[in-house]
Order: sequence, then structure tokens, then C-alpha cells
Amino acid sequence: MKEALTTNQVVIVLVEHPVLGLLLVPYTVGRALDNTLEVIEQAFHASPDALKRMNEAEQKAIDIASHYTEKYLMGVYSREKTVPKFLRKLTEDSNKLKQQIRPFIEKKLLEMLELICNGQLPFYQKPSGSKQLYEHHAYRVHPHNLKTHFSFKVTEEHFSYQLQCYDDDTPVSLMEQKPVVVLTSNPATLLLGMDLYTFSHIEASRLLPFTKKERISADASLTEKYIDNIIIPLARYHDISIQGLKVVREKRPCNAYLYLEDTIYNDTLLRLDFRYGEQSFSPQPSDETRKFVFREQEEEEIVIHYFQRNSTAERKAVHLLQKAGLQCISDSHFKLSSAAPEKNITEWISHHRQMLLEEFVLSSDTQNKPYYLPEIRIEQSCEDGPDWFDLHITVVIGNQRIPFSRFRKNILEGNREYILPDGRIVLLPEEWFSKYANLLEAGKESDKTIRLKRPFIGVIESILEKRPTKHKHQNAAEQRNSRTHRA
Repeated sequence: MKEALTTNQVVIVLVEHPVLGLLLVPYTVGRALDNTLEVIEQAFHASPDALKRMNEAEQKAIDIASHYTEKYLMGVYSREKTVPKFLRKLTEDSNKLKQQIRPFIEKKLLEMLELICNGQLPFYQKPSGSKQLYEHHAYRVHPHNLKTHFSFKVTEEHFSYQLQCYDDDTPVSLMEQKPVVVLTSNPATLLLGMDLYTFSHIEASRLLPFTKKERISADASLTEKYIDNIIIPLARYHDISIQGLKVVREKRPCNAYLYLEDTIYNDTLLRLDFRYGEQSFSPQPSDETRKFVFREQEEEEIVIHYFQRNSTAERKAVHLLQKAGLQCISDSHFKLSSAAPEKNITEWISHHRQMLLEEFVLSSDTQNKPYYLPEIRIEQSCEDGPDWFDLHITVVIGNQRIPFSRFRKNILEGNREYILPDGRIVLLPEEWFSKYANLLEAGKESDKTIRLKRPFIGVIESILEKRPTKHKHQNAAEQRNSRTHRA
């Protein structure tokens, strides 16, 4: 046996589990004086001192692989108490393995592959019955996703297509390297011989036919099926060319829509969507350009239509919201940041009215109509009688003057959306709901005034922010205690 050095390292080894399938398992190895590696043990069993000496990538690999150990999976997916019973039951329930457990394992394998493709950990094939790892046992890792181009041809007799793959600008044939091993199915990761290739936004089932044939053909009667199941899904993310079908590129404007959403924590969020014609999308979590593709029957001809999302406009909209004091808490939702000067979202909308008018469509989710965003003012005055107060309150919205009593139902029910006589929807200031609720509950309303008895002077003071003292017999100029508020 070759003498090993005292320093150990972690490598990733391809292991085929008899039930769970292919796994990527971290092993500790020792490097011999002739530079070969000798497998010591699975890295899970390393001593605490050895774990401390490992770098961040090695420790992360152990954590990732711990999520697809037999014991961990048994604890998550089974009530069995022993691993042999768990595995036996799993062999009897292939659907559970295919639909639940294997997709979870592959999600963790993709995390491990990221470490491998970033060059942080070496990847080896372990020969059966041997602990020695030589240079020719190391997989050649291609760190970038292969570029793909699909070419389709439609005739009266056949539907056919072929695939070209490129590693940067170098063509890669899927037929030349054997064996073909599917490591993850979606997105596809393939081992072709001793080469590791990764693909984005494509399933392994779409690639495997091209490991045996250069061109796939079918009868023309299946054309519509292949358009729906092959062309459209691939065209959303990959370069394609089509002969024999009409392809129309549409230019659709990108409109940024904001919707108010109330949460169970009495907090209001804004949801951002991007609308292209009739189609709506959530903000993209990455920079990838996506296309929306669909087919239409025009007279006797099948036509492929597509449009491309405007990633520049979408990023600009997100940046504007963040710059204006909102905090992104998910791909779609924003809340008021702690550094924002506004007290609530409604006040934020009022302060950023011009930006919203120019760059966004603030819309009612329930009414599915855009909000009208004029400046809203309140004109109010008080007449002080011997036993009562008459409050004169008028709401000025654009060029409309509306008695405040018309807002009674909205305020008492907490409904911020008020429908104007012309059908437009305005968003009522949030402060109204706390400031005027007691007035509307205690007062007697008419079209022009809201009358309160003298015991409710505290309500009047909170609205006028001043104690009323004038009486009706005094000079008319002194009767009114008027205040004008902007919302």
C-alpha cells in the first residue's frame, strides 16, 4: 500500500444506491507520495478535529449530502423505525420514490453540482472493489451550461427536429461519448463518458433521444402535438429555428402593475406584476430572458406567435420602488422599509403619486381597475350652537366636491376603495379611518353637515385639532373655524 500523507481532503464520489439511485457522496481521501488518492471513509464519519480543518466548501458538501442519507429520508418520508423496513417499503412504492423522494434528492444534488462546477471540489468515479483513485478516474467538469439550438422542419409528410450543443463555441456531440448517465432529470445533468455536462431549462428526456439519433422524426399527423409539447416549451428558453411553419414575433409593451394586499398582521403590501397584453408575470428572480410562445390557427395555417419579456424595464420598475423607500420581501411583494418617512403604504402612495402615474398602474385587485390618483383635499369648518356642533366637511377630489357623509360606509367598513360617480376608483387616505370613525358613528348626518351633541366635544377637538369656542350669534367671520387638509 502506498504511504499516504497525513493531510486529508474531501472529494465527491459518484455512488449508485440500490434503491435511491445515483448519489453524490463526499469522501475523505489521503494523497499518496505518487500523487494518487486513497479513499479513507465517507466524510460524515470524520472526527470533530478533521471537520474543523475542512474548508467551507467541504463542510457545505457534507451538509448537503446529509439530506439524502437513508436515515434522514426515513425521518422525513416514512414512519418506519428501521432503515431496512423503510427501503423495503420504498421498493414496493415506486410512485413515492419517483414523485416525492427522488425529486427532493435531485434538488440537493443540484446544490452539490454547483460546488463541483465552481471548481471547489473534485469529482471522481470510484472503481468497484478498490480504494485507489487515479487521475483517469476524475470526471472532466464543464462548468458552464451547454448552449443548445433546436432546428425543426415541418412538411406535409413529416415533423422532424435535431439538436446542436456547444461548450462555449466548441460543438459537443451527445452520441459520441458513452456511457450516458442521467444525474439529474430537470434541469438535465448528464455524464457522457467521463465528462459532466449541465443544461439549463431543459429536461433530460428531451436530450436522451439525441444520444442515439441525430434527427428525430414523426408522422405529420402528430405536428400539433409536437408543437405543444416540444417546440413551445423549448422556445421559451432556447434558440430554435423552424422550417415549414409561420413564426410571428410580437412587440408587446411592458406595463408594471401594483396591487394592494392586506396581510393577517394588519400590514399592507404592494404586489408587483408585469403585464404584456393579456399575459401577466411575476418579476423574474434572475436575469434570464424569457419568451412567451403560443400557437394559433389562422385560416388553414398553424402560426407560432411569441413575444419577449423586457428585462430592462422590469429591473427598472423594481429599482424605482426600492429607491422610493420600499423593501422587497419576495419575488413579487414589497413593504414599507423601516427607513421610509411615511407611516403607511397609503401615505407612501400619496407622496409618490407622480412616479406612480408615470411608471406604474396602481390597480384594485378586487375591481380589476386602475386607481385614479388625484390630490385629495378636505375642507372643514364647525358651527358651535348651545347644545350641538355642526361640522361642515367637503372632500375635494380633482374638480369634484363631495360631502363627507358619502364616505360613511367606506370608513365604517374599513374599505379604502371609493367609487366615484364616473366609475373611477380612488384610494382613501388611511388616516381617515381612525380620525373620522367616531364622528360618523356618533353624529347625525345630512348632505351638508354632521351634527354632534355637546358631550362629544372631544371628537370635534380631535378632528379640528382645536377647541371650538364660537357661537352662532357671533360675527360670521368668527363663526367658522376652518381647516384645509391635503391627503
